[in-house]
Amino acid sequence: MLNQYALNLEGMLDSAVTWGHAAQDTIKGYANFAVQEHQENLAYNEILTNPDVLSDYTLKYFGPEGPCPVYEDEAQLETKGYPTAPQQNNAMAQTGQNFPAPPEAAAPQQPENFWGSFNDTMSRDPQNAWRMLNQAQPNTVQNKLFVME
Repeated sequence: MLNQYALNLEGMLDSAVTWGHAAQDTIKGYANFAVQEHQENLAYNEILTNPDVLSDYTLKYFGPEGPCPVYEDEAQLETKGYPTAPQQNNAMAQTGQNFPAPPEAAAPQQPENFWGSFNDTMSRDPQNAWRMLNQAQPNTVQNKLFVME
């Protein structure tokens, strides 16, 4: 009877140690996630609060090597980094005139709806997402930064 008790006690101890190791790994994973999120939030805070960093980020994003390059004249179309080329086809010019006008900017929304709409706009049309930020209520970005911290 004592032998069975000792075996049961040893089995419970082994399972407790196994559970402790699993819990330790989970807690380490959560801690690493929290550290990474904090560093990401600090980077976002730096981008959104420092005009020089925001300017550099925007220039890189819309620059010739960025994901959404823009050009200001025909000569820049020929430079490396701008994948588009001007179309000289008259039929294409006439077809372009048949497109509907771009949609107008949406009215300012409540903060809880604003960030969802902003995320959709960033995925669909990142070049014009800044317009949504201009129309936002003054405390919307500040509240987002406060929540992120």
